[in-house]
Amino acid sequence: MAADGRADGGMTLVELLVAMSVFTVVLAIAMSAVVSMTRGTAVAAQLADAQQGTRTAFQRLDHQVRYAEAVNRPGAGPSGAVYVEWRTGAVSTPTGTAQCTQWRYDPTARTLARRSWPDVTAPTVQDWQVMVTDVLRPASAPATYPFVVAPATETRRRQTLTLTLLVGPGENGARVTTSSVFAARNSSTGSVSNADADGNGASDLPVCLSLVGRP
Repeated sequence: MAADGRADGGMTLVELLVAMSVFTVVLAIAMSAVVSMTRGTAVAAQLADAQQGTRTAFQRLDHQVRYAEAVNRPGAGPSGAVYVEWRTGAVSTPTGTAQCTQWRYDPTARTLARRSWPDVTAPTVQDWQVMVTDVLRPASAPATYPFVVAPATETRRRQTLTLTLLVGPGENGARVTTSSVFAARNSSTGSVSNADADGNGASDLPVCLSLVGRP
């Protein structure tokens, strides 16, 4: 007892343990909410970045493919990367020289890149420019993923290139799947690369690969 007759102030050990337990539960709930909000923000940022990258790539592809006069069927090189190429005639280029364009999907680096060069003897070939990163390959994807080229026919008068991308770093489950079809307006059933008489999935007479292949 204190000198004035009152009981000593303070908490018992049991009361202290109960208070600490309650505080621990409240702190755990608060931290869980903070982690959830942080993860949600990270996912939103990853999705925004992925969408911006794919949007830029699709815009560039649309601008390039629409003037093509011949599009090769896609195929893989020795490294395992998948390629597609097309030729733009001289009348459709600013320089007045026919232009070759090649896009590559590298499944190891998970990148989609492009390069181009004038269709002349001993051309100067641009370095690869990466357009999209974190491009994932679905388990059910075809061998030529992410490219599919449809030949021109009597009912479909133009060659078309379909690009399908699954993009996302995957750390927090962020994924963006986008697909679009691009028509080569200057192509036709008579385009050099249109025929595949032996049905092996490759153009019988590919364009733009005599000097620059598929490494």
